[in-house]
Amino acid sequence: MSLVTIELFFGMLVFCTRVTWRKLWYLPLAAACAFAYDLLYFPLIASLDSGPLSLLMIAVKSLYYLACFALIVVVLHCCAYATWLESLVIVAAGYAVQHLSYNIFALMMNALHLEQVFPDLNYTVVHVMVFALVCLVIYVVLGRRITVDEHKIRTRWGWIVACVAAIMLMVVFSMVFVQRKPLEVQTVGLLYDSLCTALMLLLVLLGSSNDQLRSDLIAIQQADRLKEQHYEMSKETIEQINIRCHDIRKLVGSLYADDGRTPTPEMIRKVEDNIRIYDSIFHTGNDSLDVLLTGKGLYCSRHGIMFTCMADGAALSFMDRSDLYSLFGNILDNALESAVQVQTGKRVVDLSVQRDGGLLVIHEENYYAANHEPIFKNGMPVTTKTDKANHGLGTRSIAWQVRKYHGELTMNAANEVFSLGIVIPIPDASVPSH
Repeated sequence: MSLVTIELFFGMLVFCTRVTWRKLWYLPLAAACAFAYDLLYFPLIASLDSGPLSLLMIAVKSLYYLACFALIVVVLHCCAYATWLESLVIVAAGYAVQHLSYNIFALMMNALHLEQVFPDLNYTVVHVMVFALVCLVIYVVLGRRITVDEHKIRTRWGWIVACVAAIMLMVVFSMVFVQRKPLEVQTVGLLYDSLCTALMLLLVLLGSSNDQLRSDLIAIQQADRLKEQHYEMSKETIEQINIRCHDIRKLVGSLYADDGRTPTPEMIRKVEDNIRIYDSIFHTGNDSLDVLLTGKGLYCSRHGIMFTCMADGAALSFMDRSDLYSLFGNILDNALESAVQVQTGKRVVDLSVQRDGGLLVIHEENYYAANHEPIFKNGMPVTTKTDKANHGLGTRSIAWQVRKYHGELTMNAANEVFSLGIVIPIPDASVPSH
């Protein structure tokens, strides 16, 4: 019996530290599928493998290993919130781990002459122990720090595909030029194969992942900027409230002046406009969201935009503050940019954030000018500005944040109304018990 598929499954898990599983019981089910596939090795491959090296044997074993690889990619995609690209890269990295462990085991057998020293030794047990040790070392050095990121894969897809293909070729290289060769040739071939596989593993991970330490540093920097913005916003809010209170006192005084005048609609409207600043202060249950919404509300108050928002801030507790600020900041920035371009009566932005069972549902609507109708490509609006490198980043950032939390994003534009919808699964720990 071959252990390639089950080893590939556990090699893949080395890089799944930050993967969210759809259901925990999917893991043993996936392992059972890998084990069942390994049972097919004996009736399909063993008879060919015991004979002399031939083109037929190489072709059949290559197809078997390729099908093994494809099976684990499908299993990961179906059992976890991982895209096809992320699944491909993670499984390719797991394949490299499995192949490295086999090479190290073979080198150890050759160097220590274990077959001669311990003829009765169970080599399957030794192989499994070497594999477990290699997985542990790679997990400590790389796996626990790495987060495979589809956005990076898409920006470097040529590089990633080349590295994945190289890892696959190393397996074929081992079958053709290393296995069943004289001891000296095997040793040199295994060393070369291991070096190339390790290099390809590093390249594919560096090209498709985020270093967690770097991500943490960025999050800390964003949190510090958020605190500074909160302070500046608080100062601005207090200053505006003081100014408005002064204006209100003067207006109320004029309404009840001793000259006997009746308050005019214009006077009453001015009082209402000055009081409206208090509508810009939000208390949603999430401090980060409150800061952002209050800032946008003040902007709307100054620019004559009606901003309505119903938000359950507690439903956002599972999101990082920096991610929350980035997601809603970009949503509202795009909406306000459209709102200021339309006539006063249509300067409306509506935002809702609510929990629906185990889902977070975000919906935003705003009017847009007829001459600025969004142009869509692959379901996403594309920028019409000439500097495409520096514009359209907000929309791409929204899509990236939604993908990070395994959600779905939809955008539509019809009858001069733009609508955005986001659905994100709330992790089990964040769902209140009933």
